[in-house]
Amino acid sequence: MAKIYHEHDAHLQHLNHLSVGVIGYGNQGRAHAFNLRDSGVSVRVGTRLEGKTRQQAVSDGFDPETFEEVAANCEVIALLLPDEVIPQIYEESVEPYLEAHDTFVFAHGFTVANKTIRLPDDADVVLVAPTGPGRQLRSLYMSGHGLPALVAVGQDSSGLAWKRCLAYAGAIGCLRAGAVETTFYEETITDLFCEQAVLCGGIPELIKASFQTLLEAGYQPELAYISCLKEVKLIADLLFERGLDGMRGAISNTARYGSARAGPRIINSSTEHRLRQILNEIETGRFAEMFLRDTEEGAPAAQDFTLAERHSKIARTGRALTEVLKF
Repeated sequence: MAKIYHEHDAHLQHLNHLSVGVIGYGNQGRAHAFNLRDSGVSVRVGTRLEGKTRQQAVSDGFDPETFEEVAANCEVIALLLPDEVIPQIYEESVEPYLEAHDTFVFAHGFTVANKTIRLPDDADVVLVAPTGPGRQLRSLYMSGHGLPALVAVGQDSSGLAWKRCLAYAGAIGCLRAGAVETTFYEETITDLFCEQAVLCGGIPELIKASFQTLLEAGYQPELAYISCLKEVKLIADLLFERGLDGMRGAISNTARYGSARAGPRIINSSTEHRLRQILNEIETGRFAEMFLRDTEEGAPAAQDFTLAERHSKIARTGRALTEVLKF
């Protein structure tokens, strides 16, 4: 079983004498900064000079600085920007201002695993990856609970990297729930694969295909939408709370028998072959190359896909239903 850390494994003193800089005040950055500050850690927030996040930081009681100021004045630097943005910001606004033995914190392993930036050889490089969005990280912290995290050390120059990693994870509340030890590479591969194969790729495409199948057979789009999309939450909640076997025990006999017959016919050896292809693209770095190239070109692939989906029958049905039904 993987090694799991809890609050008693961490000591905040390993951050107390350091200044922690949060570069990026978006989904993760805002929650990290809030939780670190509420845990008594000295936090400096770096944002762009112009933009909504800077105003948000001011409203939240921070005195936002430039990326350069944070990089020059903090011993611990949390790079919490989007994966595709980090290389340019790092090269232009962080790297020139670094000092020896800085500690870099990442909330996702993409940058380190795919080597999109060159970090100093004398730096500590750690991963503290909450297993959910920033708003959940913050809300659980405020309620006295925590969001589990994945933690790793990619480079330990000081000999204190693990201690600082766990102190950071504790300060943002993750060790209240527990943190699983991993590596930058493993976290990156499993996270990207899960997004593409299940959460953001597989499930939505199965929903869309099932919706379309019912429509083509003559059934009302409203009923198809509710059955194929809205009811996913019911099963997702059961899976989260009870696991696969617990979910099977909570559904009807009809649903259990139907799933036993239909599931293996939908997800079969052909599907598994395509899943292995997707995994291979991620493992070899090909996905990262394609993603970064698409970003440089203005992200046409993702934008075209999203635009088409926004105007699809299932999306229009959902918007219309939302106006008349209270879900």
